[in-house]
Amino acid sequence: MIPSDPALTFALTLKRWFASNGWPQKITDDWARDAGNSTGPWASQVCNAMKAAGYNPKAEFFLALATFNQVVASQQLLGITDTKLKDRLTGASPLCLENGQPYGGAEFWSLYAGLIEPPAAFAKSAELTDEDAADWIRLQRDNFRRVSLKEMCSRAEAWEMIKAKMIEVGDRTGDVLASEDLDWVQEVLAGIHDPDADELNRTAKRHRHHTPLTTAMEELLGAVNSGKQKAIV
Repeated sequence: MIPSDPALTFALTLKRWFASNGWPQKITDDWARDAGNSTGPWASQVCNAMKAAGYNPKAEFFLALATFNQVVASQQLLGITDTKLKDRLTGASPLCLENGQPYGGAEFWSLYAGLIEPPAAFAKSAELTDEDAADWIRLQRDNFRRVSLKEMCSRAEAWEMIKAKMIEVGDRTGDVLASEDLDWVQEVLAGIHDPDADELNRTAKRHRHHTPLTTAMEELLGAVNSGKQKAIV
């Protein structure tokens, strides 16, 4: 019942790609300003994308990210005037498909939409870190709030809708949920219980092929608007 949720997978992939190059979040912003690229990607966009919850980037973001990625891939850095920025980009690795092709706008969008898997090097751990766990919890609670707002109903009524949808999904996929699974989700959504990474990793292994909570949220909110996560439940 845990992260294969596109927006969270996208967020984690960006974080791991940046970390692999030793980049701060604002490196794309620094590059855009130095290069005079009017579409970014701006630091606020990257920051929101890495948070996953409640952020629905537009096409311009994926195209700007692709332009930045192409600069990294081509190493065409002669026009950069900021020496620290140039040092950070020199020898850095672009985000690539498994065949070595650098991600373009279509690939960045497809990763966000869940149409492609992240590169193996950045999906390296199906194991969640505590930071990943915090992102997942925040995303689920935001989705819970959004179900309540969408339906103009109380949190208790929203929970009943989510629970019913999870049971429906479980029956449909054959991943029938025990009452303790539902109780666990309710406690997480209500803010009563904050599972750590170890607990979420154990939960993910029990629901390796089906993600009732993720699917329920997508069906209640729409696949794009549910914040897409790396699925655990």
